[in-house]
Amino acid sequence: MSAFPQVEGYQIIKNIGKGSTSTVYLAHVKEKIKNMVAIKVIERSKLSKSAEDAVVTEIGVMKKFKHKHIVQMIDFIWDRKNIYIILEHCDGGDLSTFIQQRKKLSEKICRKFMQQLALALQFLRSHNVCHLDLKPQNLLLMRSPQLTLKVGDFGLANFMSEKTQMENIRGSPLYMAPEMLLLNRYDVKADLWSVGVIAYECIYGHAPYASDSIKDLCEKVKRVPIEIPPNQVSPECRDLLLGLLKHNPSERMSYHQFFKHPFVDLDHMPSTESYAKGLEAIHQAVKLDSEKQYKAAFNKYCTGLQYLIPCCKNEPDKIKKEAFQIKLNEYTKRAEELKATLYVSKIKISSEEKSENTSTSYDDDHYPTLTSLCQNTPQLANAVEIALSGQMYLVEGQYEAAVEKYKIGLNLLEKLLEKEPPGIRYNLLIKQVSDWTSQCENARSLLQSKEDKGNDQPVDVPDGFSPISRGKIDKKSPKLFRVVSRLVLRTNNKNSSSPEKK
Repeated sequence: MSAFPQVEGYQIIKNIGKGSTSTVYLAHVKEKIKNMVAIKVIERSKLSKSAEDAVVTEIGVMKKFKHKHIVQMIDFIWDRKNIYIILEHCDGGDLSTFIQQRKKLSEKICRKFMQQLALALQFLRSHNVCHLDLKPQNLLLMRSPQLTLKVGDFGLANFMSEKTQMENIRGSPLYMAPEMLLLNRYDVKADLWSVGVIAYECIYGHAPYASDSIKDLCEKVKRVPIEIPPNQVSPECRDLLLGLLKHNPSERMSYHQFFKHPFVDLDHMPSTESYAKGLEAIHQAVKLDSEKQYKAAFNKYCTGLQYLIPCCKNEPDKIKKEAFQIKLNEYTKRAEELKATLYVSKIKISSEEKSENTSTSYDDDHYPTLTSLCQNTPQLANAVEIALSGQMYLVEGQYEAAVEKYKIGLNLLEKLLEKEPPGIRYNLLIKQVSDWTSQCENARSLLQSKEDKGNDQPVDVPDGFSPISRGKIDKKSPKLFRVVSRLVLRTNNKNSSSPEKK
């Protein structure tokens, strides 16, 4: 019989993991066989003073925090020989094994894990805690009721505010931020580098660096830029990787940018709050539709879909999910009908067709005037033309191309408008940037609906989901929303300090 340690109140079944100073066992509560736990047994004789401090920190952090995406500590016990940390049992193993078994993960699965990791980090940051040892081996998985990621092993965690800088190196070299090795000094952004390496490993099946020695590995982490192979991932996924894997921490994306990033998109993650927002948007859309306020209705349908599609995908009950999907398909179809009605007539008007009697007949649309005003500035004219082509793709139902064109055009306009003087053209551009930003988000919403139709995992179909009888987007994509908000702020500043230029 194996010489398992004796832990009061628990029956140890088998060894499921081993480290330099600890062993993890699978166990169950005595007389409750189905109540499984994991017990981390730490040998006190092997602990240095710093290791003892790490154990105290780990217990303190895990005892204090309870979160869906953090491994829960149930209890801790000690005797003269060992410290026993009783943890919830994660029956799906760790993320490292999960990746190895599948070679690499789809963007869809990677996005789900990044969202769940982001929620855990958001919670930790709200309590000024840095993990400092994020790696796939420390991210555990629960298989039921749904595949769920949980952050574990807080042995190296520390309490750090945004301004705190640390000097003691800690973590695993493969996932360690370059500034730890280069400067022996780091701040809270060190965890974000680790997140980037984890995301890279999920997508490509291996970490970005490999070496036969720790010394050589550390040199690579310090100095070798990470290449993101082109055309293998979506633009949003590539942008996330590039933003997280900046060697210079001052250039690395912030936590706020990570949580708001379109690939992570915490705003639209399945939750009670996002479901309520989606339902409210759909109710408003149906009302506006019945009142023949078609533009506002279209925007609200798209807003609702952005919130409700992830909820639908997340529903474990097959019957509820199918019913929910039928309703979402109805709203998607109606949104596409409105889209065609709203935008086809606009696309037919080119800058050459502008005339006195047509320029005011399209409900606040200024394309002919705007293109005319931009003709003498080739770069502006080009940016406007690219954004207009996004609108063409939107009308044709080519949503992926539409999103790409809108993003390119809007990014160009963001830079050009920094130097644009106040005046009629500036004001028209500001308005159009806002409209195109909404249209880009609408295209993104319809693309998501198109991709997910008939697929995956919703919540209960609410009574308020009545059939369609026959908005401006409240939540824009973070990057484009920043573009508009900055430009609107500049408009207010310019208009308050400068006379309008004719």
